[in-house]
Amino acid sequence: MKSIQKEVIEKIIINKSTFINFLMPIHSVLEAKEYLGSLRKKYPDANHHCYAYIIGDNQEIQKHSDDGEPSGTAGLPMIEVLKKNDLTDIIHISVRYFGGIKLGAGGLVRAYTKGCATCVKSSTPSYKESFTTVKISVAFEHIGVCEKYLRDNTKLLNTLYDDFVHYETITTTKNLNILKNEITQRTKGSSVISILSTEKKYI
Repeated sequence: MKSIQKEVIEKIIINKSTFINFLMPIHSVLEAKEYLGSLRKKYPDANHHCYAYIIGDNQEIQKHSDDGEPSGTAGLPMIEVLKKNDLTDIIHISVRYFGGIKLGAGGLVRAYTKGCATCVKSSTPSYKESFTTVKISVAFEHIGVCEKYLRDNTKLLNTLYDDFVHYETITTTKNLNILKNEITQRTKGSSVISILSTEKKYI
């Protein structure tokens, strides 16, 4: 699963109808509602504000709306595009201004599919990675060999000194065992390493 790095906006015109398409990374239903609300305020005179969003590591939360278009012609096609591209934590909104020519059910499905697919194609993917924050305590004699390694291979957050040197740093969870082994070898087994937290973030 993946999301996108930043908002994408694409406008298409089909038979005089204008579709302004927005693809936006989100992290909650509340964010989805707020983003939809902001576009409804920005385009209050539009005929339709159709949307589809997916949230969760396993796409657990899915919702879509045709917003007055014939059932199944807008929200569903858009959510299918998002699912086909393995996207999550994302919302797509299509703001339509009717141009006076009816597109028919098939035409609407193609239009909303195209709008969403165009946004996806223009986006830059963002992948979720697991990060672990660790505390590493070493004797003063090992500062040189440990600190350089931590600065080169992790994100060093803080350093505290008392009877030992205590480093607080972040590493990717997949590299945690490598970090432990490196520090253990450099300190000849005298270091103390404890996990403070683990979280997933998009990169």
